[in-house]
Amino acid sequence: MSETIGCWLGEEIFESREYMAMTYCRTVIYITWVFFCTVRAIFAQESTELGYFRRLIAANPQDFEAHIRYQRVALKMDMQAQLLIEYREWMNTYPDSGTFLYLYASVLKDKEVAASYLEQAIEKIPDLYFAHMDLAQFHYQAGEYNRAIERYRKASKLKPTSARARYRLGLTYYHKGYVRQAIGEYKRAIELDSKYMDAYLNLGLTYYYVNDLDAAVETYQKALGFESGDRHLIYRNLGMAYARQGTSGQAEVAYQKALEIEPDYLDVYVNLGNLAFRQGDFEAAVEAYQRALEGQQEDGTVSFMLGLSYYNREDYEESIQFLEKALELDDSKTDIYYYLGQACFRAGKEDRARETLKVYVEKEKRLAKAGMVSEARALLEEIR
Repeated sequence: MSETIGCWLGEEIFESREYMAMTYCRTVIYITWVFFCTVRAIFAQESTELGYFRRLIAANPQDFEAHIRYQRVALKMDMQAQLLIEYREWMNTYPDSGTFLYLYASVLKDKEVAASYLEQAIEKIPDLYFAHMDLAQFHYQAGEYNRAIERYRKASKLKPTSARARYRLGLTYYHKGYVRQAIGEYKRAIELDSKYMDAYLNLGLTYYYVNDLDAAVETYQKALGFESGDRHLIYRNLGMAYARQGTSGQAEVAYQKALEIEPDYLDVYVNLGNLAFRQGDFEAAVEAYQRALEGQQEDGTVSFMLGLSYYNREDYEESIQFLEKALELDDSKTDIYYYLGQACFRAGKEDRARETLKVYVEKEKRLAKAGMVSEARALLEEIR
């Protein structure tokens, strides 16, 4: 009887496994079929759009808007080489047209060559907004801020409703060191587009860096009034402003909201670690810094702060491990030598302590660190 039952169960299990295997295969086939159908549908839609814009261009070769939209669709379909061929043909057909010079430049990958074509386009069409914007961007990326400012100003005059031109002008002013002008341009960008998140983020950061923390908080709170894919960034920056104000509770709430939206936002864990460290909660600091390092093992600053947190917990072996890592990643930070020397001394590793403290005394020249240098010298005397 038991053998019969065992055979029956064995057959049922075998059939069940066979059924599961068949079901799995069918599922894989179905998912693959859905994927290819979706890709084909997207490609078909893009091909339809491409044909539509080609017809518009054929009817009116100088239709700039049709060319721009055609170019966007074509680039999505990885047709850069084809576009370059087409634009060269258009330039031969219309040698006096700045439009095709611009379109050709906007597809080129070589920035220097592209810039020369943009300048030629502007010579033929001085009021070509897009050419001024693209050329300004090239200057900005090259650190040529004065030339970028000149172009962005021109673009703003050509298109007074352009929030992007105002925002980019503000960004350039900021990097040039003209903070008040930057703030003014960011505000103008927001006036033109009340949901311009990049403008809110950079306006708030500018307030933060000039220590106008109330204005920074107000800016980020306004930004949170709009739906945006950048809310985790806004909450993080808001937390930074609160932390600098000294309102640690509000800062922690803002950081946690950022993590609710983006659980793997590693920079926020660094912020939480810094917050806990300043409050003397070294257990929480260690936990936060460890979480941050899970995704960025090669961060010298986080390794240093983690080593410092372990040092303050009097866990010197762990402290040495992370301070050595920090030193390996960036040996220009003299404080690492000091705390590594102190940790090694307390862990009974006097040779390494002597070595690192000597380097610290030799390298540290800042008057603000005179007290630490004296302590290091005293400890060296003790080790000898």
